[in-house]
Amino acid sequence: MDVKIPETLRALRSRNYRLFFAAQSISLSGLWMHRVAMGWLVFRLTGSNSALGIMDFAASLPIFLLSPFAGALIERWDLRRTLFWCQAFCMGIALVLAFLTITDLATFRIVVCMALALGLIDSFELPTRYSLVSYMVDRKEDVSNAVALNSVVFNVARMIGPTVAGFVIHLVGEGICFLLNGLAYSSTLYAARVMKMERPPVGITHQGKNQPLADMLAGIRMARDFAPARYLLVLISSTGFFAFPSLVLMPAMAKSVLGGTSETLGFLLMGVAIGALGGSFLMASLKSSGKLGWWCTRACVGFGVSVLLFSLSRSIALAIVLAAPVGFCMVTSTISCNTLLQTMVPRESRSRIMALYTFAILGIPPFGSLLSGKLGDLVGTGWSLFTCGVLCAVSALFLMRKIDRLEEQITLALEN
Repeated sequence: MDVKIPETLRALRSRNYRLFFAAQSISLSGLWMHRVAMGWLVFRLTGSNSALGIMDFAASLPIFLLSPFAGALIERWDLRRTLFWCQAFCMGIALVLAFLTITDLATFRIVVCMALALGLIDSFELPTRYSLVSYMVDRKEDVSNAVALNSVVFNVARMIGPTVAGFVIHLVGEGICFLLNGLAYSSTLYAARVMKMERPPVGITHQGKNQPLADMLAGIRMARDFAPARYLLVLISSTGFFAFPSLVLMPAMAKSVLGGTSETLGFLLMGVAIGALGGSFLMASLKSSGKLGWWCTRACVGFGVSVLLFSLSRSIALAIVLAAPVGFCMVTSTISCNTLLQTMVPRESRSRIMALYTFAILGIPPFGSLLSGKLGDLVGTGWSLFTCGVLCAVSALFLMRKIDRLEEQITLALEN
């Protein structure tokens, strides 16, 4: 007897996507525990805002340098196998970091090196995972719903993982968080193994000389010449540069500004996750892609305003409440941008465009983290976040006006 799946969850009608969705529910909870534990470990070892910025920069530097080139390479690779091996390497790094932390051998330099190694893998894994979604669903019109559901599970994990991590760190230390994350990767490894696809998930299937550099440049030219893609990538890059550091500075906000503990950090990130979950469900409920451009631009403006308001909070309860709009705007902007780019470009170019998207949301923000971390050491965490919020809102408002003029061109691309 078939189970009737609601329209809001329509991507789950596809078997391969159901497997992936279930696996990510487990794996991403472990990943969020890992991220919180890394931030808390670094701040415990150094007590420095700048150190948090350096760690984030190290994790994203490979993405900044390699993701456009990686996107050109994986166009010709089996995406399912690529995902499997990337996840396997991430598991190994998590287990090594767990051992070093539990045995008190971890230092700031070691954590930064581990972050750098994870960033190297992420430069391949993230565009692979984004591109594979279109192969896991049975119908093209379900791609936008699958992207939104990915964000739902990501943000449920964001709500559960940091909260659990806060208590685990308080009770037994950061090392157990790394260990649990390492074990959680096994769920995605299993799902990648048992997926069944009619043909290998490879973007460029025609025979020809492998020229990744030429393919990468072609992808960059495509994004440059197609105005909607160009402005969307610039918008999400500027938003990432100014607003994403708010998450990196959460440990400093929790401890230095609010006078809290690791549990406080968990609750702040839970507030972000609750807002993000609301944004995810909103995006999943949209029945067409027609309004995604509107949502993307307004959410980017709102992201800046939300960070500005969050920076003014001086009580834990108020900070948790104000963290929710930060999560809502962050997720709404990234889902809408991700979905638009995936559905506007042809399949054979999708990995290259999604690599540029990965570059925008993960390669650019670390430079903002370095700047905001240094500014936080000079003028305080609150004022650093306030400045970043203002700059994000102003730049997003400027780009919003340009993208609004391209509505007809966006609609035409989505229909093709």
